[in-house]
Amino acid sequence: MIYISTNSGITWNSSSAPREWWKGVATSADGARLVAVESFRAIYTSVNSGVTWTSNSVPDGNWQSAASSADGTRLVAAMWGGGIYLSQSTPAPFVRAAHSVSNIVLSWTVPSRSFELQENSVLTTTTWLDVTNPPTLNLTNLQGGWGVGVGGWGRT
Repeated sequence: MIYISTNSGITWNSSSAPREWWKGVATSADGARLVAVESFRAIYTSVNSGVTWTSNSVPDGNWQSAASSADGTRLVAAMWGGGIYLSQSTPAPFVRAAHSVSNIVLSWTVPSRSFELQENSVLTTTTWLDVTNPPTLNLTNLQGGWGVGVGGWGRT
């Protein structure tokens, strides 16, 4: 069994992971994405804090350990005498909105999947237009963003 704690280990509850000979488990920093290696056959992943698990198509082998990046988009599993396997995915953007006195700033973590920002001055119509100015990318804090000010869209 794989047990999950949501309160820093004070209490533990069994997850829906199958009963196997688990050798290693790793999680993203927020606990939402997990990877677990079973010693004889499979690697399992969860994207909802261990509520459900998916078996992955990997070769049978003696899986020994697992690791995860902080955001859970890079997973690594190691097999005894058989190599290291890497899974990498690009996350969907999680767009945040913040405001200041004169504008609204939309931001997200990069890298993320591509998306388009659209605008319309009347929310009830269907004539949405793509925002044509590119977002600003801040590689220091891995954020992309657009700013909305008086008179229209601008870069952040």
